[in-house]
Amino acid sequence: MPEKSGFFDSTAEDPREYTADEFAEYFRRLLTDGIFNGGTNLKVEATGTDMKTHILPGYAWIQGYMYKVYDEPLYLQHDLPDAQLDRIDRIVLRLDTSLEVRSIRAVVLKGEPAANPVAPSIVRENNIFDLSLAQVRIIAGKSYIEAFQITDERLDTNVCGLVNSLIQADTTEIFNEFYSWLETKKNEYQQDWEDWFANVQNSGFETPSGAQQKANQAEANAKAYTDTAPEAMQRNLANFNVYKSGKDANGIFTTVEYKRPNGTLYAKSVLTGGTSPQYTTRTITYYDTDGTTVLRADTYTLVYDADGDLISEVKQ
Repeated sequence: MPEKSGFFDSTAEDPREYTADEFAEYFRRLLTDGIFNGGTNLKVEATGTDMKTHILPGYAWIQGYMYKVYDEPLYLQHDLPDAQLDRIDRIVLRLDTSLEVRSIRAVVLKGEPAANPVAPSIVRENNIFDLSLAQVRIIAGKSYIEAFQITDERLDTNVCGLVNSLIQADTTEIFNEFYSWLETKKNEYQQDWEDWFANVQNSGFETPSGAQQKANQAEANAKAYTDTAPEAMQRNLANFNVYKSGKDANGIFTTVEYKRPNGTLYAKSVLTGGTSPQYTTRTITYYDTDGTTVLRADTYTLVYDADGDLISEVKQ
């Protein structure tokens, strides 16, 4: 049949029946895929207490089909992390028009652990069409997900975007223009700082020695740590990223990891022995620049007063 039209009422003599795909096709001519509006509509968040993320209420439109999260968040479970390597999971809305499924569901696409992990690719072929809401970085050895690990992708028209007319406002181009402007301004401010700094030095002034040493010696101080107490160690590690896990019933994290800016593990502190909150032993293990080769492990005995307060840590 070379032509087609719809939708019209049926009569006894001329019944008109239409499929779900024909109904969806009608809307595919009018609206783009994506989420409705912005704000918190279908935004992905985390509580910071477990390996779950959740999607806030809102609407999406995929290939002429509607999706909705009702009046309360939809929770999604992520698999536990790898012990050594990070991975990136992706949260997608998956349209599956196959006869066995015929629905849109929120799905966690699990990534592969790697030194430089990448997010799983979305699928848009055969009966499957994905919209990506967010990427979630699953940090090695960390048993809960925090907000900073989530990258919002709702406004990226390559993987999601906003529902719009077919005369589409490309939010990706808007973002790229803003980012280019921001980078230009950052370069201008950096050049202004360097010019000022050079002028100050030429005028005979010196920068504060304490601040200069902290900037130049943070990594050296950390590597030079030998017999100082754990409290001093943490001061030396001020410029490292800290990850806590193993939270017990008293709110104490039994494992604390210190990672370099490049993500490799520098040191790990583990509490053992005794009964929470009065653990008896702290073991601090130090790693080479690859983050896996052990350089040494120091063990401390934790000493408490009569009230149960920690008063010192004695190296064994």
